[in-house]
Amino acid sequence: MQHHRLTLLATVAAFAWALPAGAAAPEPDADLAVDAQPVATWVTVEARNQADGATGAAAVLPGVARERGAAWQAILRADAIGRTTTVRIDSAALTLRPGATNIAVTASLDGGPFRPVAWRVDADGKGLELTDEAAVAFLRGLYGKRELQLAVVRPLSVPFVLTFAVAGAEHALARVAQRGGWATAPALSEAND
Repeated sequence: MQHHRLTLLATVAAFAWALPAGAAAPEPDADLAVDAQPVATWVTVEARNQADGATGAAAVLPGVARERGAAWQAILRADAIGRTTTVRIDSAALTLRPGATNIAVTASLDGGPFRPVAWRVDADGKGLELTDEAAVAFLRGLYGKRELQLAVVRPLSVPFVLTFAVAGAEHALARVAQRGGWATAPALSEAND
């Protein structure tokens, strides 16, 4: 399934930056201390698919990516356009071969054990994604949790660890859940209380 290209409001633009043209990882972000922990800063916005004009909702969460002592910004984005829910994780330093199947991804919630998850490399090789039922199950799993860590292991490399403070996911994802038609998601009115 082709990844939806979204236009997000200016609020989200503050979390993005230009990706380097070369295949080499960018220099570490000097503003991110290696021991800095991300703060739960969900941003929920209206989104639009540029290809067909369909609208929906998106929730964006900044985080930190680390490899070999260096740190970069990471972004977790959940969106629902129509009834399709997609979760995407990006970091400028995470370079993967489009469609690669030799990538192992494990996840840990609140410091628990790392367990395998079925993320796939997106079509452009610049991030990981889940769609439909897998995306909804993953996002529901964040409810009531404080921290998500994903470890991406590429061949001949040390783990690339992405950390996100996911506290408040129930509230932040309520509009995405409503637009995506999740059956057991909290109602938007309940999440706003």
